[in-house]
Amino acid sequence: MGVQVTKSVGELSKRLKSGSLEPTMRRVSKYLVSSAVRKINGNIPPENAPLTQEVKQGNKTLRDNGQLMASIAPQNGKDWAAAQTNKKQAKILQEGGTVTAKGKSLAIPASYQTRLLMRKYNAQKPRELIEAMKADGYSVFRLKKEGGGSTNILLAKKKRGEPFALFILKKSVRIPARPFLYLDEADEKFVTNEIRKSVREILKGDGKK
Repeated sequence: MGVQVTKSVGELSKRLKSGSLEPTMRRVSKYLVSSAVRKINGNIPPENAPLTQEVKQGNKTLRDNGQLMASIAPQNGKDWAAAQTNKKQAKILQEGGTVTAKGKSLAIPASYQTRLLMRKYNAQKPRELIEAMKADGYSVFRLKKEGGGSTNILLAKKKRGEPFALFILKKSVRIPARPFLYLDEADEKFVTNEIRKSVREILKGDGKK
């Protein structure tokens, strides 16, 4: 589910009968997009977990393949402006929460090697990777506990190679909130100044289009 940040000046727009704030709202919506990108580039806390840093080969939060930032788009009307993303993971990244497995478990990449293998086999999901690796001669199995039973670590092994951790299996994962779509003090100042400037122009008769 996507998320958005919106600024509305509906009542003010109604009172300004001699002009439209739509061009202003268009500028504001583009600014809100740049503001969200600025926040993400500022490395929103908390920092990534050690495993996430290993898999991503870096500690930049909310940044991996660039798709989240690229998905943030401006929206506006006559008296409102917004920046929004419809990426399905955006809501939980913004607000935080718990992701629970729909099936038996979630498969979390165990290392950067898993990420490389997903790229190599063009796999979008863990199941796709496992199937592709098995077809290529790998065996995939759970690590056994001493005395019997299985751990939550899924291993992979080529015929003559050493086994390595492929995925960590979990019932659920807690995602911390890292809000990137909101109005901070700098945003409020910019938006207020833009609206004031446009109102002055409209009242002078210079804002009519």
